[in-house]
Amino acid sequence: MTLPKVVMGVVLMVSIGGAMADAVEDQIGMGLEAYQAKDYKVAIDELNYAVAQIQEKLNAANNTLLPDAPDGWSASEVENASAGMAMMGGGAHMSRSYQRGEQSVEISIMAGSPMITGGLAMINNPMLLASDPSIKPYRYKRNKGMKQTSDGAIEVTLAVAGQIMVQLSGSGVDDATLEKFLDAMDFDAIQESLLQ
Repeated sequence: MTLPKVVMGVVLMVSIGGAMADAVEDQIGMGLEAYQAKDYKVAIDELNYAVAQIQEKLNAANNTLLPDAPDGWSASEVENASAGMAMMGGGAHMSRSYQRGEQSVEISIMAGSPMITGGLAMINNPMLLASDPSIKPYRYKRNKGMKQTSDGAIEVTLAVAGQIMVQLSGSGVDDATLEKFLDAMDFDAIQESLLQ
């Protein structure tokens, strides 16, 4: 991609996103000024910084996709590893842990990443699921998935719209508890936010 396309792409992201913080607009302006002065290294640095600031805003918005702790449970802060996903082909990844006494649940959402291909292939191919007796087909509403149980742990993996993988891992919990966490998730919002 040429630098003019990068500049136009960043400017377009800002205009599409509506009113962005002044700091982001200022950063883009500095990048554009450097580009027009043919100071390409500075232009790239300024625009990369603006992109990082926009990514922070996107991550903050995506963090709301993970539910708050149910009554009687505590929840960790959302861990958003989307910036690190760039080294693995891109995409979004966020997770949150929940605790109640000896019970724990972790929810993670991954989208737009080549890393989810294997999991989605298993979900969509019953022959692959049949190769491991601890894994069974699973469905939550319209979403196909798989459920693995072993030694008091349950892991549910769902394919959402063929591009998003939602995973719940529970220890010391039953199926009904995991379904309560699933019920607390807004799958329409997840699709709207993460589909590319």
